[in-house]
Amino acid sequence: MERREFLRRLGVALAAGWAWGRAAWPVSALAEAPEIRLAFLADSHLKNGDARQPEARALARAVGEIRNLQPRPDLVLFAGDLAHNGNPPALALGREIISDLPAPVLMVRGEGDGSPESSHWPRLFGNSWFLRTHKGVNFLGLYTHPCRSPHGPAFALGENQIAWLGRELARLDPAAPLIVVSHAPLTPIFHPWGQWTRDGERLAPLLVRFRHAVYLHGHIHQTGVRFQVSGFRFRGEGIGSLNLLTENRKQKTENSISLPATAWPLPSPLQGTPKALSPGLGPQGCGWAMISLHSQSWQFQPQVWTA
Repeated sequence: MERREFLRRLGVALAAGWAWGRAAWPVSALAEAPEIRLAFLADSHLKNGDARQPEARALARAVGEIRNLQPRPDLVLFAGDLAHNGNPPALALGREIISDLPAPVLMVRGEGDGSPESSHWPRLFGNSWFLRTHKGVNFLGLYTHPCRSPHGPAFALGENQIAWLGRELARLDPAAPLIVVSHAPLTPIFHPWGQWTRDGERLAPLLVRFRHAVYLHGHIHQTGVRFQVSGFRFRGEGIGSLNLLTENRKQKTENSISLPATAWPLPSPLQGTPKALSPGLGPQGCGWAMISLHSQSWQFQPQVWTA
């Protein structure tokens, strides 16, 4: 049996066998029929090209569950760290697993997917950042690469990407919905773990003219975290609000959501940093997510595995 067929059957079996162990809840209630359905994955951290590893099985499970959705999603987004330590066979295996997703896939790159100088990601997945339009919705994928700062480990967008953002965002219709996806959070959540992007605030002036914007990120391996930091106020399970001043000095809100990992759950920063990071310990707290966009509202549904 070819490996791709094996992975497809594995994903279907895991999705069927573990369906009872998935918890889903909506963040916002909607009365309208959805206009576009989006599935989100993040942080599979495949260590190598072995499809029998727990991380690969977890990613195959997520793909199998998304394949079983009715109706199927219009688009799938992956928020980075497909692989771990930039392992080339792991990236190839990840591409093979996600090839069975039932909709077009847009992917952003994480630090686990290789250094900025590595050619493996561009060869398999194309550019590290992108702007696409699907069914009238604009999708902006950002590459947050690791760097150093006076506050410890951090991420950065970099001058080239920020210049590109300025050109591309200026030509978009501000009335069209905008989905922004990155691996690391752009706003500061927890400095010691590198859960922030040091030049992320430079994106804010470029976004203030958009009427409907939702921002998603991976990296922190959990959804529903709550922090109180300057300029960033969480309003519910996994939902935060970044207050910006528009050109007429009125405040507006950018919705920000953290995504669960498909594998390798980590404790909250408030519980302390573990001495050793051990991927593949089990699916508790892991999973994927769905978003349904409507003309005037949206719904976020984490699909969190409990067994």
